Amino acid sequence: MQKRAVLFLIAAALITPLQRDLFVGDETKYGQVVREMRATGAFFLPTLNGTPFTHKPPIHFWMIDLLTFPLGVYSTWAFVLPSLIAFVFLIWLMWKIGGPLPAFICGSSLMIWASAQSARMDVSFTAFIVLALWQLERFFDRDDFRALLWSAIALGIAVLIKGPMAPVMAIVLFVLEWMRRKRIPSGNYAPAIAAMIVIPLLWLVPAMRLGGRAYTHDVIIKQTVGRAVASWVHNAPPWFYVIHLPASLFPWFFLAVAAVIALWRTHRFLVNWILAVLIPYSLMSSKLDVYMMAMIPPIALLLAEYVTSERGRAARWLNALSIALMAVIGIAGLFVSPQMIKNPEGALIQLPAVKAFCIITLVAAMIAFVIALRGSPIASTIAAGVVPIIAMVVVAIALMPAINDIASTRPLVAALEKQHVPPEQVALYASPYLWTRDMPREYERVMYATPYTLAQTTPTVIVTARVHAGEIAPSLYRYQMVDAVRMIGKWFYVYRR
Repeated sequence: MQKRAVLFLIAAALITPLQRDLFVGDETKYGQVVREMRATGAFFLPTLNGTPFTHKPPIHFWMIDLLTFPLGVYSTWAFVLPSLIAFVFLIWLMWKIGGPLPAFICGSSLMIWASAQSARMDVSFTAFIVLALWQLERFFDRDDFRALLWSAIALGIAVLIKGPMAPVMAIVLFVLEWMRRKRIPSGNYAPAIAAMIVIPLLWLVPAMRLGGRAYTHDVIIKQTVGRAVASWVHNAPPWFYVIHLPASLFPWFFLAVAAVIALWRTHRFLVNWILAVLIPYSLMSSKLDVYMMAMIPPIALLLAEYVTSERGRAARWLNALSIALMAVIGIAGLFVSPQMIKNPEGALIQLPAVKAFCIITLVAAMIAFVIALRGSPIASTIAAGVVPIIAMVVVAIALMPAINDIASTRPLVAALEKQHVPPEQVALYASPYLWTRDMPREYERVMYATPYTLAQTTPTVIVTARVHAGEIAPSLYRYQMVDAVRMIGKWFYVYRR
């Protein structure tokens, strides 16, 4: 049963890319980065708008770029396959560490399962952190310096995937384990330290030489130091992640609280692993919910231990509570009216596909609720994990076209096509990068403008986010607003001269 449940997770993750476009935000930005890599050959040092891209290291973009050769620049698969492969790798690691149950719990966490179908690098980053910290545990348990070296290599690769937080978490865990065990293995640490430092520098040093002083300043000061100690980028206090844990760990929050309370004395390494993620990210100024993904694997291992132990008698009731909440969501969706939702997307609640989603969620939750109360703790855990995945599969099959109209740049592309203007005469300011699977290729030539470039040119069409229109007010003189589109809950205005 556990093995089949894991296979179900993997198969379900393959449905979304069949229909969806890249979503506005990081995904469409990464689409532009990859387009420029193909157009200019800037493989070693990716660019955005012709300037070296400093927000993320290159490994993820290298993988996507290579996949675009057989699949194409406008294939969603080229962008999501790195995450899907990392998802399978992560599940395999969890299975290797603790068996099929923690693999299922980890993979059915909605944050990880949904991210596995995205163009982001979070699942890859998490997988290499799991590899590194698993080897770190073997190092402490066996005084195995080969395990420490493998841990360091994995950390070095993780840095090239998403940045320096991987070694930060490993160092925090190393210190916590040192304090707990009151000893560290004696031996030669130099090879591991060298591997962790040298692997990222093999790319970073040449990249800084190619990118110049401005690039070096951006990477070191803004993207590394700035994210850690600057003013509150996302305007959140240190307890941000604790408050958000019910959503971040869905559907496993209630079970996780019970597992930590029951097993924190006997499974201290896993608890320290959780703290090694929570503490440094809570102290950083930059805060996003997705940063807590690295906490889910140790929680999955802890939950598997709890569910299969004598202390896990409450597991069935806690799983039933999570399932009951999903049933409530299904019921609410059937009775909520568009008037009760304040934004324009509220009209979607009337779609037959949305009603079908609510009914299927409710029916699945009712069946799972019975299993949770009458079955074994393991059966109840699998039931709790399967229900939200079933609901998401329904979304992927029935609602993806509607989601594309809300979350992708498809509405903006359609608005530009109505203007019948050459792309060279279109300027986008504070607007998402265009990317849809069937986008006219000439729209690759639109201008992504700054206030300075708009002051120097007179494009026929200007698109800007409503909240940023005031920043280019002088450039909009003699322009008339001819259209408005809504993407990811924000309004964007189309002006024409």
